[in-house]
Amino acid sequence: MSFWKRQYKVIFPEIGYEFANILRVKFTVEKDLTKQTNKSSLEIYNLSDTTRKAIEKPDIKCEILAGYEGNGGVTKLFIGNVIQAYSKINGLDIITKFDLSDGQVAIRDSIMSISFPPNTPGDTIINAIARNMGLSIVFGEGATFGTFKNGYSFIGKGAEALSEICYGSGCTWSIQNNILQIILDGGIVANRGIVFSADSGLIGSPERIVKSNYKTDKETPKRKRKRKENKDRAEKQAGWKIKTLLSPSINPGDAVKVESKFITGWFRVEAIRHTGDISSNEWYSEIDLIERLTYI
Repeated sequence: MSFWKRQYKVIFPEIGYEFANILRVKFTVEKDLTKQTNKSSLEIYNLSDTTRKAIEKPDIKCEILAGYEGNGGVTKLFIGNVIQAYSKINGLDIITKFDLSDGQVAIRDSIMSISFPPNTPGDTIINAIARNMGLSIVFGEGATFGTFKNGYSFIGKGAEALSEICYGSGCTWSIQNNILQIILDGGIVANRGIVFSADSGLIGSPERIVKSNYKTDKETPKRKRKRKENKDRAEKQAGWKIKTLLSPSINPGDAVKVESKFITGWFRVEAIRHTGDISSNEWYSEIDLIERLTYI
């Protein structure tokens, strides 16, 4: 894909500011499946004084979209809130830099007091927590919750309630583009049929990754059952790191296929780092993958 076909948009929806394909923009976006919020660093060059003053504000929402003309256009890459913003002079340029966090406000400000009667389904409670946090929600394949026979009560941060409920059901949660994502430990959100090969975005050769698990696997009732059914996805798995043309639609928890000289198969996205600079050659994604079973 040629250099001129790259596209971007940076939107501050709460104040109606939008920038697209005119000013120089640089970004890095780092996403994973942990409870820690995903982060992004964004630089916009040579804004007017009035514009800088309007958008250099803590907690203001910012959306980064990027992609290629003729290949679907721009796609949502990151949604976050401004943690820090400042401007600096670099030669002839004034660079405004933003440190962004996905879900920062939802996690920080979600103090709640909730109570549910006996026999309340777990997903009912999860949905209520998500609403309180101001987040929409998506459940991954096989992520189900039993019934709370004795009811459920909680006072505190929504993130703590999510961890408590997910732990007992063998699930994990994260926030991806301001959406609460709940998946089975080692599971996926969905298989969307994305394939990376030399003809479809893969750059260079995959690199082997072997990691040991630094903590003991959670022993939950659901995990015990899955182990008996031989369906438990162990966290101690080998995987691969690949580099691709910028792939903004990919998120941690997705299932993707890689076709190369060294490997062919389905993998789960564990983490992803997007790097972009509309005025340089940087416009790519680096993806950490964990090997998946072949039945996907």
